[in-house]
Amino acid sequence: MASIGEFERACENGASVQEELLAGILRKNASTDYLQKFGSPQTPAAYKSQVPIVSYEDVAGEIERIASGDESPVLCQDPIICFFASSGTSSGKHKIIPVTAENMSATTRAIELSSAYKARCFPELGSGRVLGLYYCIDQFHTKAGILVGAGTTYTIKNYRNFSSKFTTPYEMIVSGSNWRELTYCHLLCGLIQRDAVEHIESMFAYTICESLRILESDWEEICNDIRTGSLISGKVTHAKLQEAFARLILDYNELDRVRNAEAITKICSRKSWSGILSLLFPRAKLVSTVVTGGMAHFVPQLRDYAGVKLPISGKDYYSSEGVLGINTNPASPLEEVVFTILPHIMYHEFLPLGANNPAGEILAPHEVVVGQEYEIVITNFAGLYRYRVGDVVKVSSFFHGVPQLAFSHRKNAVLSVQNEMVDEQELQNVVMEVSKEAGIEVANFTAYGNSTAVPAHYVIFWELKRREGINRELLERCCSSIDRSFNPGYTGKRLDEVIDSLELVIVKEGTFERLMEEAVRNGTSPAQYKTPRCVTSPRMLEVLESGRVQSYKSGEMPRSVLESWEPSFPQGSASRDA
Repeated sequence: MASIGEFERACENGASVQEELLAGILRKNASTDYLQKFGSPQTPAAYKSQVPIVSYEDVAGEIERIASGDESPVLCQDPIICFFASSGTSSGKHKIIPVTAENMSATTRAIELSSAYKARCFPELGSGRVLGLYYCIDQFHTKAGILVGAGTTYTIKNYRNFSSKFTTPYEMIVSGSNWRELTYCHLLCGLIQRDAVEHIESMFAYTICESLRILESDWEEICNDIRTGSLISGKVTHAKLQEAFARLILDYNELDRVRNAEAITKICSRKSWSGILSLLFPRAKLVSTVVTGGMAHFVPQLRDYAGVKLPISGKDYYSSEGVLGINTNPASPLEEVVFTILPHIMYHEFLPLGANNPAGEILAPHEVVVGQEYEIVITNFAGLYRYRVGDVVKVSSFFHGVPQLAFSHRKNAVLSVQNEMVDEQELQNVVMEVSKEAGIEVANFTAYGNSTAVPAHYVIFWELKRREGINRELLERCCSSIDRSFNPGYTGKRLDEVIDSLELVIVKEGTFERLMEEAVRNGTSPAQYKTPRCVTSPRMLEVLESGRVQSYKSGEMPRSVLESWEPSFPQGSASRDA
């Protein structure tokens, strides 16, 4: 269903479309081991009363059976064609999610539909080249020989059309095992073809910002490589990357390369890099990436790089479990990006949070209330039944009868040392508000709840984009402001001295790059990587501590903070694990 009209008619009849979808899933998988445990329900009412709501840990045993070679219909009738490995950067744990051919077909339909909305909003996009900042990581096989890998890797390797317009040759993308070398190649190939690039794209905003940070340090080497038509910089050591570049450069004569290198040198030598993307890629018409949730922090930086003339469009809401929603208004302001659920793709339920749900009820999409937060529960054709994705969303509006969602936070990504809770969205909003007020550009940040200290306390790590004009007094003030800006559950325990003063740690440049490298070494795809806002891994904490330059402790907590606290923070939303 790539037609916008067909989709919007399905949305108008969202409740019946969802019921028909669920009936089809239950009918097809009635004889599976899992559904038979619960009486193989065949109606929505029976399904909701007989089948429990589960998390990954509840079905990990069944998934392991399939991975180990059990050929019986454990979770679904269709064969599992592969497992998507989740990034693990949101939850701290890697998971393998079963995928069927029907799943992939549904994802393809969602991508086509999203592309139709994008084409309607940006009709000027044509047949130009795409600077696509995507990455592949090594795939592996289970005992039964089923492929396991990142969703982006699977898509690039199995759907060649996905990368057909990319400036980076396919052979480079699938061969690049070192993310920094491949990022260099992405930039190099994109700049060689800079006059043909009309679209700049990545999975996450962080990827574009980090790539431009690398360009700031490596542009002279890139220009030398373009000028000479060879990799004399020594930045690329992988033989297959070198071979792919040698084939690409044959299409560009020396005179054009020299002129291009001189133009890039002039642009990159500017004191200000504001609007650099428009200057480097003069035909660029759009930047597409996830700009919401954890990526909202990078929006000001990305906007500065893009300049006022180059629009930025928020990408859709993907996860390893499937497409959770698409952006039906790609031209919307970045702060207002929301995601419309697709009633024909997977079955949705919404679990009201805590105090809002004393009876433990769960709602259908048409029953949710605008302005309320819910945990997403999904059912799909690949054997996930009433499965908690782990995301908390806020219903922002309705679109022809189906809800539009703004991502709030990952349910288990929270800071907590004494039974209080600061979720990742609150943490991000506080950091963004405090740093903006202080005039400090925070390149990246994360936090850690030090519960082994007595008393326990929070540690916030900042990597600064620039240090000029930032003194100790300003950072101490920021530290105290952060400490006083969290919710009353936290500040109350600070006043009672159950929680100690907050610590703000400034780390040296490149620390968060090393954090990413650690995640990639442990199997996370660079395309899927998101900086964890709440660190739980001892190894990642070790990386952060190794970059420690200075630290500051917050001052005394005044009692007035409890009276003045207001949750007046900007709304966020996000996509993950595509």
